[in-house]
This record gives sequence, C-alpha cells and structure tokens, in this order.
Amino acid sequence: MPLVRTDTSDRDRVLDATDLVALVGESVALRLKGREHVGLCPFHEDHRPSFSVVTHKVTQTGHAFYHCFACQASGNAIDFMVKYHKMDFLEALRYLAQRAGIELRPRGGNAGGDGQGASALRRANEAGLRFFTRCLSEPTLGGPSAQALAARSIEPAMIERFGLGAAPASGDALVAHVERLASNQRASGDDAIDSDAIWAAFESAGLLRRRGGRLVDGFRNRVMFPIQDEIGRCVAFGARAIDPDDQPKYLNSPESSIFHKSRSLYGIHLAKRAIIDSRTAIITEGYTDVIACHRAGIENAVATLGTALTRDHARILQRLCDTVVLLFDGDAAGQRAADRALEVFFAAPIDVRICTLPDQLDPDELLRQPGGRDRFDAAVAEAVDALEHLVGRFRSELDERSGMSARQRTIQAMVSKLASLGLASLDGLRRRMVIDAIASAAGVPASDIEAELMRSTASARRSAAADETATLGATIPAASTALARAEREFVGLLLAWPVLTTSRLETIDGDSLPIGEFVSPDSFADAPTAQVFRVLHERIEAASAFNLQDVLAEFDDDALKAFVTSLFRTAYERHLDEPSARTGLVAAARALELTRRRQALSEPAAVSTPEALAERIALIRAAGPRPSAIARRIDS
Repeated sequence: MPLVRTDTSDRDRVLDATDLVALVGESVALRLKGREHVGLCPFHEDHRPSFSVVTHKVTQTGHAFYHCFACQASGNAIDFMVKYHKMDFLEALRYLAQRAGIELRPRGGNAGGDGQGASALRRANEAGLRFFTRCLSEPTLGGPSAQALAARSIEPAMIERFGLGAAPASGDALVAHVERLASNQRASGDDAIDSDAIWAAFESAGLLRRRGGRLVDGFRNRVMFPIQDEIGRCVAFGARAIDPDDQPKYLNSPESSIFHKSRSLYGIHLAKRAIIDSRTAIITEGYTDVIACHRAGIENAVATLGTALTRDHARILQRLCDTVVLLFDGDAAGQRAADRALEVFFAAPIDVRICTLPDQLDPDELLRQPGGRDRFDAAVAEAVDALEHLVGRFRSELDERSGMSARQRTIQAMVSKLASLGLASLDGLRRRMVIDAIASAAGVPASDIEAELMRSTASARRSAAADETATLGATIPAASTALARAEREFVGLLLAWPVLTTSRLETIDGDSLPIGEFVSPDSFADAPTAQVFRVLHERIEAASAFNLQDVLAEFDDDALKAFVTSLFRTAYERHLDEPSARTGLVAAARALELTRRRQALSEPAAVSTPEALAERIALIRAAGPRPSAIARRIDS
C-alpha cells in the first residue's frame, strides 16, 4: 500500500501527476510482462530486456520507479529526465510540470548547474530558433529561403512542423538581435544571467563567430533546419546554402555538451512515436528526405547529420524498434554507405534491411512523382535482409575469383571481416545463421567456417596485443600488477570521459570525496600513469575543461603520447556512453582502493599496542575477502 504523504512539495505533485510508463515509453519500447513493463535498458548496451518500469510496487516516497537488473540504474520520473536526457533537477522538474499542466511555486535561484553551460547553450539555441523562424516569415530577411523551400515543394505545414527558418544574408542580423537581448537583460536588473554570458552562449553554440576581432552571424543566407533531441529541445542547426557558390552546401553547428553528430538523428522527436508503434525505423540520407517522408505520411523516417551511421545511432534505435530499413541511393556511393551501416548494426539485436529506391531516385524526388508513395512502399516491402545483402555481395566476389587460392583468400577475408564485426560474440543462434549462410555461399562445410573464425579471432587478439606493446615501446612496460591495472583503468576513464572529473567518489569508509582528494598523483605506483594523472590533476583542481589533444600536448615523448592514447582507447571501447563510464569509474575507484589496502596489508607491519592491533583489524575488514587467500584455504 502506498504511504500516505502530507508533503505537497512541487516534486511530489509532479511525480504524482506523471505517468512513468508513458514518459519512459517515449524513449524505450516497452511491453507488458506480468504487472511490469519491460524493455531494453537505455543506460547501458542491453541486448536482452533487463529494464523494468514498476507501477504496482511504489517506493517509500509513494512513486512508481524504473530499475535495470543489469546495470542497477533506478529512479523516478525526475531521475529519468536527469540521467537520460541530461537535464539538471530544476530543468527536469519544470519540463515534467509543464507536461502535466502543473504550475510550480516561485523559488529563488536559477536553473544552472547541469554542467559545461548546457542550460545556456539550450537557451541560445531556442532563441536562435525563434529568430530564424521569424526571419523566414519576413520577405526582406527570409525571401530567398522561402523561395528555396517552395522550389522543393515544402509547404507551410511542414515548415511549421519541423521549425524551419532563414538566416539573413546581411551577416549581422543575429548580432543585432543578441544585442537587444543583452540590453533587455541589463535593463531588467535581473542578475540571474550575466548579459556577457548571453554573448558567450551564442558564440559557443556556433550561432555567432569571431572574424577580424568582432562577432558576426555564424550562418548567413541559408535555410535553417533545427536539430532537436528526443524530447524536442533544439540542440543545434543544419544550414543549407541558397547560393550555389556558397560552400559547403551544408553546415552544422559545432559539437558541444548538448550536441554530438554521432548520437543525433534528424527528426527523431517527431518520428519516435511512429517508430515505436510500427516497430520499424526508416533511415534516410538528408533533411529534405525526412520532410518528404513525413509529408507523405511516412512518419517513422529519420536521417543522420551528414555522417555515417554510428553505434550510438544503433543503440538509440534498438531501444525503439525491431527493424531498421536503411534507405540509400542505388549508386556506388550509396552501396558503400549501406556496407558501412551494416557494419554498425551487425552485432545489434535488431533486424536490418537494405532498400534501394527505383531509378536511383532519392525519397524526395520519388515521393513528389505521381504514384510515388506506392512505389516507395513497394521498395521498402522488398528491402533485402542485411544478411542476405552481405551474402549476396560475398557471392558476387567469389564468382569473380576463378582460382582456388583466390577463392580461399576471399573466404578468409570475409571471415576476418565478420570476426572484426563481432561475429564470435553473437548469441549462439544468430551466430549459427550467419556462419551457415556464409558456408552455403562459399560451398564449404559450416565447421570449416567456424574453425576459420576461431583462428581469425585468436589472430586478431594476438595482433592487437602485439600492436599495443609495440606502440607503448620499451620505456613503458605492460601493467604487471593488479594495482597498476587498476590505476590505468581509473585514469583511462577520466581521459575518455572528462565530464566524470566533477564526480564525487565514495570511499570504503563512507566518505564522499572529489576526485582530486580521492587520489593524488604521488600515490600512484605505476610511474607512467602517475605522469598522466599529474596533468589531469592540475586541470581537475583548476576546474579546467580538457580533451585528449590537450593532454597529449603536455608530453614530448612519443611513447608517453602512445600510452595516453592507449588508455583513452581502451576505456572508450569498454564504455561507449556516459552512464556506463560513470558506473565504470565507481567500480575502478573501488578496485583501486581495495587493491591498495590489500597491498598495504601484505607488507609487514609492527603491531605493538592494542590500538595498533585494532586499527590493523579494521583495515583487514575494510579490505574485504582476498580471493587468493580463499583459494589457498580451499586447497589446504
């Protein structure tokens, strides 16, 4: 039975009014299992549903909650917005209150604190969105953009739906607009946001840039396509040139703490519901293709942002649907793009199909033709399964090889490629289907393909180990102790995910410490790791942002540079998103602390007083069980 609360705080009112299943269901495809709703966890790379939304058992505060049995992520609706959508607490509270139609009580302070100016960037982008949409409606400022959109048959309904706008050609229209915003800020006397910070936010967002010592508009004489996240917040812009002489044809906002091209999909905020309902996502190659699909009623279409598909895209989509249809042009470039996309989705638990539209048309061109929708639907229905596509291209390559040795090399190359894509790690049935398909195309027993796969996988591992040893050089030996390995894991995570440097870590004794106090450079046993952490420590203490290139610039020695890169690569490959990295940092910190304590206990120590004895017993208890000692005990 839920607890009866007399607390009517804004937080409780918002949580009471929020349907957690509906909220999470906008980002994760959920299905009812018993009394709980389950799906793939959005906080780690989940291949089997381990994430549950629980509404029939409430927490002590009386609210529904979510929980992942694999990575242990859990919380309520506000926690979900904070952890998944990267909001701070007040931002999440306000978003959910607006969603539920609740008016929050006035409170002091501002909503800053979500790290690296994310709130300021969002405000700048939203202000930019309003400015560009207004310009499009004014003939003097947005006439050329309006004509360009009309030429592509993009009507007002789609312009409004996608928030399209215009960047004026003058080059200082947005500068003047920001000046008015800053003046209004100064006139209001509200010190919550410094007017100088407004300029800095617009510059960081790429909406303004410096040229010749002054600020100018970041985009000019372009059609503006706002790029929005899953809940519709404007995080960046894509800008298409109107004048053919203006290059490049497309410009994107710079990457920032709220915008990463490798994780963003154009139109995802509008397509997400249709993707979940249809259990299918259609991936196109451009903004206007997405708009054309939505105009034709194909609302489960999204696009990448001028980049190849990435594993981050695959992780987003596998939470929402069962099937991804990759829509590519039928030319050679389109086929290469399809091959790269297959590599991304190969090990994902999702069906992938390759669709080539007729007459090498793109979706916009096809859907504007008479009967275009029917031809489009027929092409999608006939999309080739990814495995069939892969085997078909493999069979074509084999047909071109007449000699036995050439055919053998082709088979080995295919198996080696599949090994690099993670074939050995696939679930048993999925792996067997791929092996059987390749064996059938090659005309050899499946057992031979299996044996070649094992050889290729083992060879790749030996080669990777040799490359790392050669790269590090003789001056930096491999980690020879558990302590060195723990230190390298810890520092590697900070290199790969600098956002983690603001974390606080809990010690075994229960203290919560910032990283700069949790460990110092002088305490490192592994000399090269100590050198790297000394550079990080200076930046952590100064609260200075950094990236991999900043750290590499601190070292002249090539072996140390290679060592830094190796730490970064290893950590990033193990933890491909921030939640996973944050969990990994906590685990690495605990392993580091336990290893150091156990090492200290293994050294002889004089115990001359009862107090000293009690202190040593406390250390032994805090260090926990020692597996090697347990093993010796069992053996004896």
